[in-house]
Amino acid sequence: MPPVNQQRRDALADAAIAIVAREGSHRLSHRSVDDEAAVPKGTTSNYFRSRDALLDAAVKRIVQLHFDWIAELREKREGELGRAALMEILAQVLDESVTVHKDRYRAMMELWLEGTRRPELHATLVHAFTSGVHLVHEASRTDGVETSETQVHLLRVIYVGTLFSFIVLPESLRPLGAGETAMTFMNPVLTQ
Repeated sequence: MPPVNQQRRDALADAAIAIVAREGSHRLSHRSVDDEAAVPKGTTSNYFRSRDALLDAAVKRIVQLHFDWIAELREKREGELGRAALMEILAQVLDESVTVHKDRYRAMMELWLEGTRRPELHATLVHAFTSGVHLVHEASRTDGVETSETQVHLLRVIYVGTLFSFIVLPESLRPLGAGETAMTFMNPVLTQ
């Protein structure tokens, strides 16, 4: 059974994320994570027995960091949990995802592509996406308005498309920031 030290597990997952962001998922190995995290050789394989387990840990860590960040932003809004507050938070998250946390989301893009070739990783990614859907539904219910499946689908496409575009082609998308771009498309979707 892998060691339980959560702080070490998170540090190793963070090192895996850094490697994937910088060099792509094909460069991820136990040894490369040991080197990146500056830990003794074999440490990563003690925590994550296979490469699939390491990929899974990287996805779960990104998702954890993402939702912890959103929860922190929501908490700062002092109880404003409605749809408008959520959309403002998502706009802020998009803006900072492509600037402050660009490497984290570049790694996520790589892992999404890797998930198309690895069913186990794909299942983890689907779960993460589903968690985002629940967040939108929760915020909508706070406003007393149900969000339709079509609206949620369109919001996900807008969010992911904006994130991808600003991570991959930032130099060609300067007139509006990522958050403002997404809000331009999200607002009409939510008022349908």
